[in-house]
Amino acid sequence: MIKEQPLTTDLIGDKTLKTDNKIEFFGSVDELSAFIMEFIHHIDDKRLEMHLRKIVSLLSTMMGEVAGGFGHIGELHLSELLSVISDYESKVGAFNGFCLPGETLLGAKAHVLRTITRRAERAYARVFEADGGSLIIFEYLNKLSTFFYALGRYYDEVVGQNA
Repeated sequence: MIKEQPLTTDLIGDKTLKTDNKIEFFGSVDELSAFIMEFIHHIDDKRLEMHLRKIVSLLSTMMGEVAGGFGHIGELHLSELLSVISDYESKVGAFNGFCLPGETLLGAKAHVLRTITRRAERAYARVFEADGGSLIIFEYLNKLSTFFYALGRYYDEVVGQNA
């Protein structure tokens, strides 16, 4: 026996349509988190693993904030991410044109993370347009895709050359 309409789902104490913009956003962020955790299993860099685990935790906080629950993504989180981006961009040097994403396995996986992040950012744009929200979340997602781009370049151009 079906107890609820199959087109609805729970969202912090209420039901909402599965086609709601927030549900699409949550799905993209959930997928991103799962792929980040999968990426962790392929790396030996404990410092990077720590950064990635923190990002997954912040993505969970972000979903809670968007759902109307507890948690908040703030300037400090964005500053920390910008610092990590700076570290990786210093390792790969200035961007000098189009790169073919995925010359190495980890480079390809990082670029998959980048594209999923871009989808999450677009999904958040629809949430923001309909319901308002946080400009910090926009900026965090935008810079997170920049991080994954730098990480992909790092594995393709630095680690791949030394392998």
